[in-house]
Formats: sequence, structure tokens, C-alpha cells
Amino acid sequence: MRACFDGHSINHNKPFYYHIIMKKTAFTLLLMATCLLGLAQYTGNSAKTSPYLASLTQQFGAKANPIKNVKALVTLAEPCHAPAFFQSHGIRLIDSIGRIYIVDLPLAVVAELSCNDTIERMEAERMPQPALDVTPQQVNATSVYLGDGLPQAYTGEGVAAGVFDCYFDFTHPAFEDQNGNLRVRYYYDFHWPNADSTLGHALLDAAEIAQYEHSQHTRNHIHGTHVMGIMGGSPVNGQLRGLAPDADLYVVDFNSDRDQFEASDANTSATAVLGFKKIFDQAEADGKPCVINFSSCESVTLTTQHLLESEALQLLVGPGRIIVAAAGNDGFRSSYFEKGASDFQAGTGIKNGVSSGQYIDIDLVTPGDQYVRFDFLGIQLIGGGIEGTITFHTDSINPISGNHFTVTTSMGPLSLDVTVSPYQDPRGTVYHIHGVMPNITYLVLCGATVLLTSNNPAWMYSDISFSPFTNIESVPQYCFAQPGYSVSWPATMPEIIAVGATGYKPTFTNLANETNSDMITFAPAQNGHITTFSSCGPTLDGRTKPDVVAPGLNITAAYNSFYTDFEGIRKNLTHSMTHNGKTYYYLAESGTSMAAPVVAGVIALWLQAKPNLTPAQILDVFRETSTHPDTTLSYPNNTYGYGQIDAYRGLLYILGQPWSIPQLSQHQPQKVQFRLDRRILYADFGGNLPRKIAFSVYALNGSLVMTQSGCDHIDLSALPSGVYAVQLTTDQRETTGSTLVRL
Repeated sequence: MRACFDGHSINHNKPFYYHIIMKKTAFTLLLMATCLLGLAQYTGNSAKTSPYLASLTQQFGAKANPIKNVKALVTLAEPCHAPAFFQSHGIRLIDSIGRIYIVDLPLAVVAELSCNDTIERMEAERMPQPALDVTPQQVNATSVYLGDGLPQAYTGEGVAAGVFDCYFDFTHPAFEDQNGNLRVRYYYDFHWPNADSTLGHALLDAAEIAQYEHSQHTRNHIHGTHVMGIMGGSPVNGQLRGLAPDADLYVVDFNSDRDQFEASDANTSATAVLGFKKIFDQAEADGKPCVINFSSCESVTLTTQHLLESEALQLLVGPGRIIVAAAGNDGFRSSYFEKGASDFQAGTGIKNGVSSGQYIDIDLVTPGDQYVRFDFLGIQLIGGGIEGTITFHTDSINPISGNHFTVTTSMGPLSLDVTVSPYQDPRGTVYHIHGVMPNITYLVLCGATVLLTSNNPAWMYSDISFSPFTNIESVPQYCFAQPGYSVSWPATMPEIIAVGATGYKPTFTNLANETNSDMITFAPAQNGHITTFSSCGPTLDGRTKPDVVAPGLNITAAYNSFYTDFEGIRKNLTHSMTHNGKTYYYLAESGTSMAAPVVAGVIALWLQAKPNLTPAQILDVFRETSTHPDTTLSYPNNTYGYGQIDAYRGLLYILGQPWSIPQLSQHQPQKVQFRLDRRILYADFGGNLPRKIAFSVYALNGSLVMTQSGCDHIDLSALPSGVYAVQLTTDQRETTGSTLVRL
């Protein structure tokens, strides 16, 4: 068949590119596949219902069991007695934040309720999922523990270190104080069964928490134990300490497994909001400043609805109330492409994400008509070509109900729903494309492609967790995918500290004395630079993210001793010890999940010094004190944010030292990397040596103790041990600034 568009010919025959896909992609056969769900059309008011909540209603609302519930956020348009209103509709009121109610919402009533004038909006999005030493030295925290040049030592004492995660081992010695007592002061488990058939329970006594030994479902994974060990683990035998080893641990546990939706009380993004509130409320009741680490994330598109979630989190954070979130591990994946007005055709391949191979979620932005073609392929390992094609013009999409398309492949039927999104974009109309593939293996074994044809520009953004783009090499029309826009929610929010991951250890030696090089492909080319998995910005609305970076490659911390797949994880184990007659382990793990608790732990140290720090003030500390791993870049940027966190320099800045010295710049030079070698301080200008170079060295009391000019280094060996502020002055703004050194 042939079809003509604006005088150009489009070939609809067997694809010339499918054999290239076979050459570039190695497919992994999954063990199980699920059948395509027959979805009824959502009959409620979609303007009042977030897309994910509407889709849950379609999938589960019509099932025989009418008590299937989800946690949701609800606002009311008309004044009423909220508890009575919710009770009359079978809705359990859990909590509230400002005008936002957190409820346990029966799916069976969602569509009907969305047409009720009392309801303003109902939201539930996917629950964010976990994003998968010598770290204190790498972020310059050792001097903070020692109190070098400081009023006292800072270890996080008196600060609530919140850990909102899953799979906790409370018996591990990493969470005991010097007297052998558990340091977890608060524990809330969303899956704790109560007598009234509801789920969720809090324990406020460390001794009682210790009796339970672990959280619910803790045998499924090691994530939360490892993250908590990084953020606030106690030193064991003088080593392997977390970043805030004396902070009080406040823990909220959720089960991240998506199949737990079959429980009557399912987790959604409303669970995340409620978990943050529970930790902050308890810390406030205990009179402690609080920083919460959230090493979980959820990918976003333009039409992903987080309006109420964002409003609620804005109300929760503030002075002494900080949330730190992992940026995500999708830096090596492509999530968008741009079709210029001069590009008549532009496209890309579509592959499976980390969450599933069954769904496609794409937003298309265009100011004019686009001819859109999706090709769905057969199993590539046996040479499958195009088995189904769906095409449409964007101008033909029904603006009210959208359009539904279906096609059948050898693996079964699949469908695309194309709707006009309510999202307002100055570049043009936004179309949301949601596809349901035959089963969870489809995008793994088969794959798909998309091609845009027109004389108009366009932008496509894919939900990177489900259907990232992949370029088809040597085929120009299908090679438009680019990395970027991959930072996940809630790290995308302005008030949330978003953390990317740098790498220092591409390999490590495990307990069996073997070299583990599993993560070497994600290691940076230069030590201390960004890992290839670290998600990068900007956000979809154009803001710079992440905010800061920290080590996240092969980070050693506590291992969950209740995890059932010990043999599967054995190659990652690095240390062992016997405690109370039981063997405990430490293991190395990688991801922004590991980098985020490094930053959260450092912030706990800062909160000990200044308990009322705000998110905006912390961003200011990053701006003024972070180190710049890649000196070829300007900061902030969408790879490193403001740079790598520096615990000691940041603390000095917070305490006003040594920035009381008027001759000292209040920032590091952007394009200089400092290196101290045998008391000689070198300034690496990246090969671009300025004409003028001058060093001035100050003691922390402000006295000038040494100067030198004319070369790229200064010998500090004549100075006594201590901390000094060094001013570097050149004839270039980018290479002028100050730093701290410890001799």
C-alpha cells in the first residue's frame, strides 16, 4: 500500500529497519505474561479525576469485589461537613493537609462521585518505586564529625532522620546506639493489619519496635535497610558509619510491589503524601527538626496529574522540614524527541521500560496537524516484521472523547487511546497516547516504532518507566530520540531536593575475594563524575534539575538479614560480622537511591547546627559551597545541578565561617578543580591557564597567612595543621573564587 501526504510518499510495506533492531537489541525472555484486560470506557467526569485514578476505575471498578480501595487526595468545591460527606459515600477519611483530604476511596464510586457538584477534584497516581564505605570522605563529612575548626562536632544528634522506604531490618547492629539500643524512635507500617480490617499502624517505642525485628514484607528486598544504613547507620567496629550516625531514625514503610494492589487498600501517590506527613507530624511532636529521605520515584509526562500532591507537599515542607528525593536511574534512556519544522519526518523506536513491557504512555505536542504512524512488530528473535499498524491525523482526534484504535498481532490484540490533554502548552495542543500491549513481554520481545509526518514542528515525551524511546541506527527518520527530561516525581518539584549520582568505585572486592564489576558499564569515564544511569533534567516545565549530586555507585551499607534470596545477592556482600549470635552483612548497591540518603544525611548534620533551615536556604548552601566535578561545565546544570554536596564547606557557610573574611569570594570558581597533594594545593584550569593567577591563604580567624602568584599551585607545607580558606584570583570570572583546605 502507498499513501501520499503533501506530495511525499510514505512506504507502508515490510520495514527496512526491523533487522537493525534485531542487531542492536538483546531481548530477555520473562517468565510470565498476562492477558490483555478488557477495559470499559471511563464514564465519570475526567476533568475532576486524575488519569491514573480513572484508569484504575476502568480496570477494577467493575469487578465483582466492590470494596477495592485506593488512597486518594480529594478537594471539595462546595462547603460541607467533610467527614459526614465522605461517610455517606463509603469513604474513609484518613488525614488532611490544608484543604486537601487524604481518603481511602472505593473505586466503585469514583465515576459517580466525579459528577457530584461537591467534589472539586480526586487524584491518585502510581506509587513511586524504589530507585536502585568511604562515602563520608567523598562528601567531606569527616571534618564535620571531628569538629575541625567548628564550635563542636556534628553527627546529627537531636535531628529526626526520616526514612520513607520499604523492607527494614531492625535487628541489624548498624541501627543500634553505643548501648545496644535501637535508634528507631518511630515506625509506621502501611500494611499493618488492624482489628477493623483497615491497614496501617504506628509504634512509638524503640523497645517495642525492636521486638518486631522487621517490617511487613521485608523478605522481598533489601532496599530500605540499605538506604537507612547510608543515611544514619551507626559505626560498627569503628567503620561503615552512615552520614548522620547519631540522628534519631523515623521510619515509614510501604510495600512497593504493584501486585499488592489486589489488597483492599492500595498504595498510590496519596500514600507518599501521607507518609511524609506522618514523619513530619511525629518529629514536630517530639520537638525535632526533620529531613526525610525518599529513594523512590515515578516517571512523569506532561499529562501526569500531580496537582494536589504538589500542593500538599508545598504545605508540608518549610523551616526544619526538608524532603530529599532520588532523581531516578533513567539517565541512559531516551524519553523525548523533537521534530523541527524543517523535518518532514521524524521518529524513533519504542522499547520496554523497567516497570513493564505492556504499556505505552506518550505525550505529543504540536501546533498543527501531524500524521502519526505506529508500527507494532513481531517477535524479533524469529525475524518478525510489522504485524500491525495504527495511523491517525491529530486534527481528526475527537476533542471530547478521544479516539480508540485496535490491531491484532501474533501475540494478541493491542490498543491505542488518543485523547486531547487538558495540559496547556504554549507550543501547541497536547495529545496523550496510551497503549495497552498484548502482555508484559510485548515491548521486550517485539517492540514498536512511531513516525511523525508533516510540515509542522512537534515534541514527543514518553513515560520512561514503561516505554522509553530507542534510536534505530543508520535510519535517519527513526533516529531522533534524545536523553533528558528523565528526573522523576517527586524530585521534579521545586521544594524537593533532587539528587543525582556520581561514581567513584566502578568495581569492588566482595567477601569471596572476587572482583564485582556488574556496574562498570554505568561508571563515569572520570572518577567522581556523573554515572550514566543518573537521571538528568530539565523538568518538563523547563526548570534545572537535579539540585545536587552525591556518590551513588557501589555504596556499602547494611544488608537486610531477613531477605530470602541470599544466594542471589551474595556477590554484592562486602563485610560480615557476628552480633547476638547471628551473622550480619554489608553489601554494595548502586543508584540515585544510594546518593539521596548521602545528601539527606548531610542535611541532618546541617540541621543540628541550624534547626530552622528551609529548602530555599539549603539550595543557597548548594549554590555557594558545592564542588564542581566537571570543570568544563557551568553550574547549575541539568546533569550535576549545583555540583557535589560538600558537608564541611556547607556547614561552615551555615555557621558564617569563614565568609566573614571580606577578601574571600563567597563561591567556588566554576571552572577550576582543586587538588591537594602532600600539602601542595594545585589549581587545575583544564588546560586554559589564565594570564593572572594569585593565591591568598587565610586562617579561619581572618588573618592572611600566605600569598603566592604567577603559577598554578601554592606550597602550604610551612603552615601548621588546621583548616584554611584559600582565595584564588585570576583575570577570569569563571576561575576566580575560594575553597577550603584541611592540612
